[in-house]
Amino acid sequence: MQVLFAPLQGYTTGIYRKAHAEIFGGVDAYYAPFLRVENGRPREKDLRDIEGDFESGRNFIVGAKTVPQIIANSVDEFKVLADAIVQKGFTEIDFNMGCPFPMQVSRHRGAGLLSDTQTVKAIMDEIARLTANGSVKFSVKMRLGQDSPDEAFALLPILNDAPLAHITLHPRLGKQQYKGAIDFTAFVRFYEECRHPLVYNGDITTVGQIRKMESGYPKLAGIMIGRGLLARPSLAAEYKAAADAVSISERDLLGKILTMHGRLYEHARSTYQGDSQILSHIKSFWEYLEPSIPKKAFKKIKKAGNLGEYDAAVQSLDME
Repeated sequence: MQVLFAPLQGYTTGIYRKAHAEIFGGVDAYYAPFLRVENGRPREKDLRDIEGDFESGRNFIVGAKTVPQIIANSVDEFKVLADAIVQKGFTEIDFNMGCPFPMQVSRHRGAGLLSDTQTVKAIMDEIARLTANGSVKFSVKMRLGQDSPDEAFALLPILNDAPLAHITLHPRLGKQQYKGAIDFTAFVRFYEECRHPLVYNGDITTVGQIRKMESGYPKLAGIMIGRGLLARPSLAAEYKAAADAVSISERDLLGKILTMHGRLYEHARSTYQGDSQILSHIKSFWEYLEPSIPKKAFKKIKKAGNLGEYDAAVQSLDME
C-alpha cells in the first residue's frame, strides 16, 4: 500500500521534502502545501516552493514524486492555479477540500467549500475539461464536511462522476480541526460508496496502525500521514522495510534526525538573516519531534534565544 506524506503549511517545504526523501525515504509521494490565489494570481512564494521539486520535466526528488496541491473558493481561482501548475510541467494536482483552519474556511476554501455542491460541481467539470487529453490528472483531499457528514455524502455522486485519480478522506469535520474522535462509521460508508481509489488520512502514528488499516480495509489505495511522519520521520520506511515491521533503533533514528536537521539548518542560515529569523524558521522542525528526542534537550532547543544557545542545545542531543 502506498504511503503519502500529507501537506502541512510551514513544515513540509521543498527543502524538507527533499531531505526527508534522501535520509529516511519510504514515501511514495510528497504533497506540497497548498497554493492559493493572492491579488488574482498564484502566490509567488507557493510557486517557488514547488519549483525545486521539478526540473527538466522530471521529479527532482529521487524515488518519490511531488504532487502540488491547490485551494480555491471558485472555479475561476481553480483555473488560475491549475494553469500555473500545468505550465510548470507537473502532471498531477491535488485539490484541497479539507483544510479546517478558520481563515480558509471563512473564505469559502478548504472544508468551507464542502457544503457548496454547485461550486464543487463546476470545479469537477473543469477537472474533466483539463484531463480530457490525458496530460494531467487530479485527486481530491477532503473532510467529511465542515459541520456535518451529510455534506460529504451530498458531494459523493458528483465526485464519483468526476475523472479523479483518487480521493483522500480525513474522517473528521472541519469544525473539529484535529481534535475529537474520528468518525469511522461515516468513513466505512464513504469507503463502500466511493467509486474512486480511496486514501485514508488521520491520526496514523505507528506501523501497527498502518497494517490495521491495510488489513481492515483491503480496497484502500494508500495511507496519507502528516503529523505522524513529522513526529517519527522513519515511519514510512519502517512500514516498507519488512512484514514484521522491525523498528529502527532509537539511536539510529536520532542520528538521522540530526542529519536531516543539519540540512535544514544550513538552508535556513543561508536563506535568512539574523538569529531571530533563522531560529523562527528552524525551530519549527522540532515541534512534532518531542516524543523522539530527550526531553531535557528538547526544552533547551525551545528556550534558545540566539544561535549560540541553539547550537549548544542541538549538540547536547548527540551526547545524550
